[in-house]
Amino acid sequence: MIALLYKHKGERCDLKNWRPISLLNVDYKILAKTMVNILKGATGEIVHPDQTCGVPGRRVADSLALIRDTIQYITDRNIRATLVCLDQEKAFDRVSQEFMERVRQGFGLGERFCNYVRIMYSDIFSSVMVNGWKTDPFPIRSGVRQGCPLSPSLFVMVIELLAEYIRKNSSIRGISTPGDAKKEVKCMLYMDDVTLFCTDGIPVQSLLEACKDFGKASVAKINVAKSQAKLFGRWDLCNKPLPFPIEAGLVKILCIWFGGPGAAAKSWKERLAKVKQKLGFWSLRHLSIEGKALVLWNDVLPVLQCVTQAWPLPANVAQAVNSMVFHFVWHSKMTG
Repeated sequence: MIALLYKHKGERCDLKNWRPISLLNVDYKILAKTMVNILKGATGEIVHPDQTCGVPGRRVADSLALIRDTIQYITDRNIRATLVCLDQEKAFDRVSQEFMERVRQGFGLGERFCNYVRIMYSDIFSSVMVNGWKTDPFPIRSGVRQGCPLSPSLFVMVIELLAEYIRKNSSIRGISTPGDAKKEVKCMLYMDDVTLFCTDGIPVQSLLEACKDFGKASVAKINVAKSQAKLFGRWDLCNKPLPFPIEAGLVKILCIWFGGPGAAAKSWKERLAKVKQKLGFWSLRHLSIEGKALVLWNDVLPVLQCVTQAWPLPANVAQAVNSMVFHFVWHSKMTG
């Protein structure tokens, strides 16, 4: 069964703005979770450190810190560079299952493991729940199920091929880091969110060609209209226009704002509004002190932790959070 969740952006009448979530039975999820646990031992070896999702020991904070520090570096030294945020159109739903099968075999996951994946993804049917009505079953021939515990690991391996293609493409030049290590910052990934740094317009064109080649093999598609580019340094776009929309202000990556002064303040302002919304919702319930503590720990704290991975917590934000939490717990305002 597939349920549709609104993404809270764009028109509700446009199907592209809804996310299909698969509702799966318990025995399927037990098998999928078991396979995820087996796969954990291998993903760290076969997936590059640039990918911080679905690999034990890696955190999204690593990607956010690298993006923040790279932007600071190229800004301080006035380096001409492009930050590109790729948007993949229906990433989980478009990828060819035949391509995913070849990827698993190429990574050497073993025939027995691949057979179990075939059982879970061969000759499958789904129905969609719409306003309480269930559609007729239809066959699923592409993509992975959003809601399946195994889906992130399967998709990470697929997107790793695109990332490796970009890393080895000498025409796509990233940012050389200072110091003796002289590493190149080129791409950062969190699941299907791909963020890249390029030095000029030629690498951006090469990046687009690489994405097209990947799409021919996997049936994946980059949504050029929804992708973004942010320019740093001095540019002349008259002769080499970029294929992506150019963002003059800040850019949002993994729910955090980057790209210039005010990025931290804007990120915290949005998080504070989110905390206020959540606490307002939970205040309508008659909760015990233990229940309120559970809400704060599991529903409110993650909202704040998301931003602290990129931007330090300002004193005024901490004071505002303390005031809201105090009112939520004791139904009174802080004084003094």
